[in-house]
Amino acid sequence: MLENKKYCIFNFELTTYCNAHCPTCFRTRFLDLIPKPFKHLTTENFSTFILNNIEFLKRNNYDLLIAKFCGEIGDPLMNPFLDKITSIAENVFDKVEIYTNGGLRSSEWIKKFLLSNKKTSFVFGIDGLNNEINRKYRINVDTDKALTNMFEASKYRWTRWDYTIFEHNFHELPNVVELAKKYNLNLLCRFNGREFEKINDNDLKKCEDFMKTNNINYYICK
Repeated sequence: MLENKKYCIFNFELTTYCNAHCPTCFRTRFLDLIPKPFKHLTTENFSTFILNNIEFLKRNNYDLLIAKFCGEIGDPLMNPFLDKITSIAENVFDKVEIYTNGGLRSSEWIKKFLLSNKKTSFVFGIDGLNNEINRKYRINVDTDKALTNMFEASKYRWTRWDYTIFEHNFHELPNVVELAKKYNLNLLCRFNGREFEKINDNDLKKCEDFMKTNNINYYICK
């Protein structure tokens, strides 16, 4: 979609709250460095930032301006003002992307949210098809809810599934690919580059061969 287009991505952290406790996440490893108390970005602060910088945002005649609500420190769906913030963003940006572990809200909320916000899409970080596998990294996440929310999102909008490959979950890949095709999900696999459950070289090669055969997009984290 972005090929041959001049685009600019603005990343916003909407909250420092999170429902997960992922072992190698910055929030888990360096929790003491995150200011306390935890906070949500307010509608007023987001609106003020946009209004004060709207000329800068549009200055370079980009084909696409993208707002990315990422979850590096906290999951965006934790923010109680997400609906209003997204509405503001859609008035300025051409596309809004929300990154989430998926284990928050409900499928009914996902439906209403996407029907109300036509420029917004979700990227789900789910690394297992059940709690036993997914929670080895996505600790505390309700996996069934996450999958249900992702499948619901795919009914209304382009939806991406980010599946991080570890030593403990690479065996799921055939089933993951099957589900992605069934629900018309844009699957992106990434090999974990950190020491936690890092896949060995032999298994990595097997996975690469499998993904090349099945035309699955992937990258290796170093």
